[in-house]
Amino acid sequence: MTFEERLAAAHQELASKGVWHANYNPPLFRLLRRLGCPVKPPHYQGWLTNVLGFGISIGLLWGLLMWFFSWQPMGIDPLFSLRQTALFAGLFGIFMASWLWLRRKQLVLTRWEQLAEHVGTRSTKDQA
Repeated sequence: MTFEERLAAAHQELASKGVWHANYNPPLFRLLRRLGCPVKPPHYQGWLTNVLGFGISIGLLWGLLMWFFSWQPMGIDPLFSLRQTALFAGLFGIFMASWLWLRRKQLVLTRWEQLAEHVGTRSTKDQA
């Protein structure tokens, strides 16, 4: 089973459970896939992977925006801004990873490794 087939099965499963397209296929993930990185949807990532992925990405964006539009003009110490960015990014990453873990449990999603077989057998049962 190829990555693309599993990805299509994951998107089909998430869409059938009522998850919004932007939630299971966010712009950053689409960009990474276009660049050749095989990135699973966030609902199928591990908790720590989601903490790091969401934390680092939002930390870079938020930290740079805050530095150029708020902290630098106010003369804030760079170490303070780095600490604040790390704190915000860490908390945001933990929150998002926990939320995705909870949603994965609520939606009773199939494990990534078993996804294609499960979706394939379900569609065969539906046709019978």
